[in-house]
Amino acid sequence: MSTPARTGLIIAALTGTLTLTACGGATVENDPTTATSVAPLERAPKNDVSEESPETGEPGRRPPTGRPAEPQPQDQGAQEIDEVPEQQTPRSPEDVTFLGDLTDEGIDVEGVEDQLIGTASTVCGGGGNVLTEATPPAVAGQLVEQGRTDLPVGEVTALIESTAKNAYC
Repeated sequence: MSTPARTGLIIAALTGTLTLTACGGATVENDPTTATSVAPLERAPKNDVSEESPETGEPGRRPPTGRPAEPQPQDQGAQEIDEVPEQQTPRSPEDVTFLGDLTDEGIDVEGVEDQLIGTASTVCGGGGNVLTEATPPAVAGQLVEQGRTDLPVGEVTALIESTAKNAYC
């Protein structure tokens, strides 16, 4: 490379470096002495007595909107609890029948009730699609693998389908 070309490259590199250096700098600084403040929030009064309602002509009175006033949520302090309350999903009579029939056939349904009820709705939902055909055997296989029954997968699949049809369909 010739000397004028080298000189040109060096000048171009220095110019670019100086330009970037001059424009550089952080846009956010972690300086703990930087003061930050937040403007206080003010709430408007719920009923402004200075306003006059056009429909009633009375100050601070507004016509009913047709729906009952809902109680506003209130902030409360944290409370310590001794144990987590159980979440109980209300069961329909069909649910009770379905789960009871599976239990009577020797399948432990405790803890998987919602999944089994969902499987039953897939069975009764019809449609004849791949999901409808694949769900009962998959759930039956999981029940067998989890040790919830000693029955073979095919028999558990048939039980799920028959008890679902009996209870829901």
